[in-house]
Amino acid sequence: MSNQRTIAVLTEIKEDRERASFGSIHLFCEELAKYGETHGLFVYVTSPSLYLQHTGYRLTGSEWIKGDVPRANVVYNRLHSRKSEYAPAFQQLLARLDEEDGAMFNRRFLHKWEVHRYLERHEYLHPYLPKTALWDGQDSLEAFLAAFPSVFLKPVHGSQGRGIFRIECTDEGICLRRSTSSSSALYRSVAAAVSALQPQIRTPMIIQQGLELQTLDGRPVDFRLLCHRIRHNDWRVTSAVARAAPPEQFVANLARGGVLMAVNDVLRKWYTRADVFQQKQLLKEIALESAAVLASEAEGLYGEFGVDLAIDVHGRPWIIEVNTKPSKQAEMTFSQQTVRPSAKAVIDYCLTLMEEKE
Repeated sequence: MSNQRTIAVLTEIKEDRERASFGSIHLFCEELAKYGETHGLFVYVTSPSLYLQHTGYRLTGSEWIKGDVPRANVVYNRLHSRKSEYAPAFQQLLARLDEEDGAMFNRRFLHKWEVHRYLERHEYLHPYLPKTALWDGQDSLEAFLAAFPSVFLKPVHGSQGRGIFRIECTDEGICLRRSTSSSSALYRSVAAAVSALQPQIRTPMIIQQGLELQTLDGRPVDFRLLCHRIRHNDWRVTSAVARAAPPEQFVANLARGGVLMAVNDVLRKWYTRADVFQQKQLLKEIALESAAVLASEAEGLYGEFGVDLAIDVHGRPWIIEVNTKPSKQAEMTFSQQTVRPSAKAVIDYCLTLMEEKE
C-alpha cells in the first residue's frame, strides 16, 4: 500500500454504528473508488480531522470500512461548508500536505464577486457577463433600476439559489420577490423597498442586471455545464443539463425544486435543428472559456467547475454563476453499473497531477 498512488476525497462524513454516509456525493465516491482501482489507484474518503489522524474510509466490496490510510498524493476537496474550510483542522491539513508534498485541487469556494471580477478581466467574456456590482444599499439599487427593468440581489457566499431577491419596477411600484417564496411585496419607492430589505440582508450581496430568460411553459430555464480539467489548462465538458424553474419561481436550482431536462430537448423547442447545434456549441465554448479563466486567475489548483448559463429571449447566452463545488445530482440519470464521465474525469485529472510530480 505504501508505494500505491493514493487519492483522498475530502468531505463531511456522517458516522453512525451501522455505516458512514458521505451525503450527496456518496454514490459518486463509490464510482471514484471503483474507477480509480482500475488504474491502480487507492481512493479513500476522509474529513479534515480524520486525515490528520491518518484515518479514512476505504471501499471493500460494497461497504465503506474505516481504518488507517496512507498519506494522499492528491486530495480532491469536496467539503460542502465554507465554515469547514476556515476551521483549524482544515488549515492543519493544508500544512500537512505542504510537508508531504501532496496536491489539493478545488482548494476553496470562490465567491460570486471574485468570480465576476476574474471573468471581467477578459474582454472576450464581456458580452456574456450581466452587469454586476457590490450592493451598497439605495444608491446601487436606484442606479441599476434606472438602467434595467429588473435586478437581482444575490448573497456573495450563497449557494443553491438561497437568499436571492428579484426587484422589478412596475406601474404599481417596486415589486420585491424572494427565491424561497412564491409571493411578492409592493413598495411605493426604492427607499421603501430598501428599508424592507435591510433587515433580511445579513451578508455581503452583489446586485446584478435582471435578464429576460427564455422559458418553457412560463418557467425560466438555465443550463448547468460540468467542466473538468484534462491536462495543463485544457478543459472539457463532461455533462450538460437544462434546469427548469418550478412554477411561480424564478430560480432553477434543483435544491429549490428545479427539474432536470436534456439540453437538446429544450433547445429544440426554441430553435431549428441547425441552430440547436450552434447554440449548444456556443454554450460549451463559453463554459470552457470561463473554467479556463478561473483556473488561471484564482490561486491554487482547480480541476472542476459547474458553469451555469442561460439564454435570453433575444437568443443571447449569459454566464449566470460558476460553482467550485458543483452538485453531483445535476447530471442526467445514469446506470449504477457504470461510472459517469465526471467521475472518470476527476480520476484522470488526479493521475495528471501525479505524473507532473514524477
